[in-house]
Amino acid sequence: MTALKAKRPPAAKSGDESLNALRRRESVRNGLVRIGRRLATAALNRIEQPKKADRTDDIHFVRVQCKRLRALLRLLKPVTDVEAVQRENLRLRDAGRALSGFRDAFVAGETFQRVFEGAAPRHMRDASRLLGVHHAHTKSKEDLDAALKESAKTLHHIADEFRQLPFSSRGWAALAPGLENSYRRARKDYEKCLDRGAGHFGECFHDWRKVVKTLNYQLEVFENLENQEIQRLRKDIRRLGSLLGEDHDLIVFAEHVREREKYYAGLANFRPVRKRLRRRLKELRAKEFALARKIFADKPRLWLRSLSDFWKLWKNPDAGTLVLTIEQPEPPAASPRSLGAAPSTSMV
Repeated sequence: MTALKAKRPPAAKSGDESLNALRRRESVRNGLVRIGRRLATAALNRIEQPKKADRTDDIHFVRVQCKRLRALLRLLKPVTDVEAVQRENLRLRDAGRALSGFRDAFVAGETFQRVFEGAAPRHMRDASRLLGVHHAHTKSKEDLDAALKESAKTLHHIADEFRQLPFSSRGWAALAPGLENSYRRARKDYEKCLDRGAGHFGECFHDWRKVVKTLNYQLEVFENLENQEIQRLRKDIRRLGSLLGEDHDLIVFAEHVREREKYYAGLANFRPVRKRLRRRLKELRAKEFALARKIFADKPRLWLRSLSDFWKLWKNPDAGTLVLTIEQPEPPAASPRSLGAAPSTSMV
């Protein structure tokens, strides 16, 4: 018999800890409330103290903070006031939508650059004129100021609301249901997109993108866990979210191309544009499916159990050494089980 000692993570110095993640020596409730209020305050600071005259970066930052807050509310939904969560989620959704139009032209320009990467400058100029793509904002500064003012009101309200949220569970039990729901839904949407195929242009990939982003933001609360498995998982999910984000931008851009093609009604050749779009989308979908196959290898309960093991090791570094006993000559078993390990059989 051989005993294997699983190394416990060293105690992190308080100065090294992320302020937007849970801390080892605080309760889960206090930590989540603190994170929620901090996210709202950070967005408010960017609204009230802009970094540049061009507020593109500020708009993006505020929208991302609103998405992080919505993900946090979804994490809490199974263990707190459901009506309050739904109400505040709608407030944040409306605040984000009010700002989305101010980034549309900028995102279209970025997507155009990716689609025509490597093309001759003359062809890019011609395509840009044909498609009407540019980086300029199409709405007035007055509209932007009004939208930011409304967003600030929402964020002030959210910061106060987080303090009042009741919790029906403590510790890991307050985190587990929301995490399992997000992982289960992301895995289910992956299977649905896989079934529809890489050439699908419907809402399937858009829905998958949203839930993957939610899971990514929820896992940010574990940033202080000094564990390579969790850090790798977070990196993979963040990468998948970025791929699906570009996927969504391409679909929106393709719709823009179709509208322009109708407008010109045969006066211009859009075939090279469509060809480039299809090629780029095919490359993206191959990367998305390959990465998702790795991330969602485990069934939800098994995935959550592994995450729980890492959490317990982190929260209780002084609880004694975890000893796993195995019989020789079997190879040592990894403990806790790796997240996102390759499955022995296909899941689909």
